[in-house]
Parts: sequence; C-alpha cells; structure tokens
Amino acid sequence: MSLKFIRIFSHETGFHTCFVFNELVYDCTALIGNDFTKIIQDGRINSLEFINYLKSLTTSLMPIGVYADFLKYSPSHNMYVVIPYRPPEVWAVGVTYQRTMQLHEEDTLRLKRNEGLYAYVYTSTRPEIFFKGLPHHCVGPNETISIRSDSTRTIVEAELACVYNQKGDIIAFTAANDVTAWDIELECPLFLNQAKIFTGGCSLGPSIVPSIEIGNPLNLSVKCTIVRNDAIIYEGIGNTSNLKRSLDELTRYLLLNNQIQDGALLCTGTAVGIPSHLSLEDGDIVDIFVENIGTLRNTAKKQR
Repeated sequence: MSLKFIRIFSHETGFHTCFVFNELVYDCTALIGNDFTKIIQDGRINSLEFINYLKSLTTSLMPIGVYADFLKYSPSHNMYVVIPYRPPEVWAVGVTYQRTMQLHEEDTLRLKRNEGLYAYVYTSTRPEIFFKGLPHHCVGPNETISIRSDSTRTIVEAELACVYNQKGDIIAFTAANDVTAWDIELECPLFLNQAKIFTGGCSLGPSIVPSIEIGNPLNLSVKCTIVRNDAIIYEGIGNTSNLKRSLDELTRYLLLNNQIQDGALLCTGTAVGIPSHLSLEDGDIVDIFVENIGTLRNTAKKQR
C-alpha cells in the first residue's frame, strides 16, 4: 500500500499534519511541524528512507482514525481534511488531451471564433503553459470554488498535478481542479489570465502522494462528478495514459528560463473531457477523483 500525506483541521487543536497508510491516519505533527513546507523543501517528502521510517511507526503509533471519515465534512464534524499545502506558485498546461482539444474546437467552430487554435496547440512542439495562481488563489477539499462574477460559462477541469522542488524534480502528485471561465477564454485568447486566475480558481488535494509511492503517474484513472440539487448532472471518466506529452517534456518547458520555488505546482491538463456547456451553477458539488490520491470535493459559488 502507498503512503500519502494529508492535513487535518480540528476545531479544538488546530492544524495537524498526518500520513495515511493502509487507509489509517497517523498524526506526525510532532515530527514535521504543522504543515508540509519543511519536508517539501528538504526533500523528505519523496525520500524512501523517510517514508519507510513513517511506515515503521505504524507498528507502535496509534492511528487517529480512518482516512474515509476525515474526508467527510459537515459543520458538526470536529476534524476534517483541508488543503494539504498552499503552493507558492501554480502553473498549468492546456490542450494536452485529445478529447479536450476536440471539445474546444467544436466551440470555436460553432462561434466562428479562433478556429483551429486548440488543434494547433495540441499538435505543436511547444506546449501551452500558463501561470495559474498564487497561494491565495488556491482552496482545498470542502472549500468553495469560484464562478467569476463576469462569467456565464465557468467550467470544471479535472487534472493530475505535479509538485516540484526548486531544482525541477517532480517530488509528489495531487489532484487539482483548474477552474476556468471558458466564455472569457473563448471570447479572446488574450483574456486567458482573467479566465484562469481568480480567487477560488484552483482547488487541490485531498492528499499529496510522493512520486516514489504513486506508481505510474501516466496510468491513473480520473473521474469527475457534478451534482446539482441532489442529482448527478454529469459523470465522466478518463485516464492519464491519454496525456499527449510526457511529464519530462512538460517539465522541460516549465523550467525553460524560469526559476521555480520549492512546492511549485503544475496542473497537467484535463483528463476528463467535460463538455463546456456543463457550466457551473451556484451550489453545484464537484467531485474529482484521481486514483491513488483520493477524491477532491468542492462546492461552487457565484462571486458578486
């Protein structure tokens, strides 16, 4: 079984850093502090020696509960999973899956605007890499993702995300939702920053899984479900095996003349081709599941 890291909030005792092994949760706050910044910076998060040490603790350390129970949230719950860490910078890649490219091309042809743009990006040598946000733009499990006040077609993008150290090594993975104001991007590509960068525009979690524990990152099942008024309005599946570009290629372009910080995050593209007409509405519940990482749940909220 793989080991993963989560962060838990208690109404009584505050934040706790924990690891999950065999679906049981162990508190390691006394060992590494109340966030994962230090073990990301010093590389222990992806150290086989450190991970094996944590696994060995499970023979003597009392678990504080079952992982699935901490994923549940209600105002009455005393302890629940929160954002695992706040990345110092978030980047994202666009048009890396064929189905997403096809859906975007259908929209451009229908509106007779920017025709061929997404097909070009999909086949080009250079990937589309763009800045997605800063720590305050990010939210975690059970927090609200935003529908921009000036958008009528804000959409969900279910993605695998890479966590880097400053040398450019992928040290861990998490799940992400690259929330996008699609109508703003579709109007004009020069409006991409406004379509992508806004408070509550990036969600990540529920866990961080070290690279050496994830298995093959390009063979992970991804699922997205949208619930509206207690009814499922969308359910789709995908797999990271359909990613057109290798992670090495994406990393090479991310680092090209660009110094990143420890904990920098890269969203690798939409693994589930969600039709863009399924725009979010106030109160929608979005579940993004990535195999070996878990389910990231958020509620959408229209900004004023």
